[in-house]
Amino acid sequence: MMKPHISELIFFWVLFGSFGLLTFMVMSPYIAPIFLAGVFTILFSPFHAHVKKWVGGNDTLAALATVLLVLCLILVPLILLGVLMSQEVLSIYNAVSHGNGGFVLLDNATKTLEHYIQNVVPSFELKESVYSYIEVVLRWVGGNLNAFLTSVLSIAAELLLVLIAMFFFYRDGEKLHNFIVKWSPLSDSYDENIIAKIELAVSSVIKGSLATAILQGALLGLGFGLFGIPNPVLWGVVGTVTALIPVVGTGIVILPAVAFLLIGGHFISGAGLLLWGIFLVGLIDNITRPMFMGRGMNIHPFLIFLSVLGGLVYFGPIGFLAGPIVLAFFFALLDIYPSIVKGYAIKDGDTPK
Repeated sequence: MMKPHISELIFFWVLFGSFGLLTFMVMSPYIAPIFLAGVFTILFSPFHAHVKKWVGGNDTLAALATVLLVLCLILVPLILLGVLMSQEVLSIYNAVSHGNGGFVLLDNATKTLEHYIQNVVPSFELKESVYSYIEVVLRWVGGNLNAFLTSVLSIAAELLLVLIAMFFFYRDGEKLHNFIVKWSPLSDSYDENIIAKIELAVSSVIKGSLATAILQGALLGLGFGLFGIPNPVLWGVVGTVTALIPVVGTGIVILPAVAFLLIGGHFISGAGLLLWGIFLVGLIDNITRPMFMGRGMNIHPFLIFLSVLGGLVYFGPIGFLAGPIVLAFFFALLDIYPSIVKGYAIKDGDTPK
């Protein structure tokens, strides 16, 4: 076979680069859902392997069953949380609409704060202001239900895309794996090593994040119950969700509760809940998250912490996953560096030979 002329090579690479860029531009709006689909695919791959055995090796049935499980695991908690939240919002609205209506915590807090302020400004009435502001907020929420529903529909569409992508990843994952190994210029053993480390990084990050969030939510709910905050189970669920949000965390739930207790004159309970939040709920995040992540990835927890922060800066909300995965990819390349560049294998069998 004749070698291609230099002009043919140039023309080919220009076409390849141009259409590669266009393909990226077309696919870029869906990078985040596809990335999340890849993450969930790796996370549920052990279950998928068992399902595949149960259905006699049928790739399509196994992929469909696994995706339906993930759908249930995501939708059922969200629906449950939505019902609880709507009930709580309704109870708050009823309490505000009927004066006190049993909304004792807010009522006591506003009365106490109003008493202190009236020592300086006698005509000041805080309670009426607080309740009127809450009514304004609730009316604003009601008036923006259309925008809220639009956001919900957008999230539902992205979730549907994630599930569809997961189905094809499970059904055709082996073909994709073979394609990557085939076209990579590295030897197959190095490709397998890198892929294995990325899968391990994904599993470690997800397990670390979810396990930590669930533990924080449980401790938050327990603390609310111990120190007299109503609806501790509901707030525990809310705390679990907020614990998954970088930077925000459980502080957005604990601090207002502490403020209400202190303003309402419950100083011991308020101080106790604050200490509970700092030394139990807060420190758990700094202990368990790096422990789970570092155990799987064999990377120093401080580097994982920095990769999460850097990922959030460069990749946005999905950066808490993307950052550690990029770091794991780099460390996988470091593992095979001596074998490729220096010509000798890493000891202890870390690099395939």
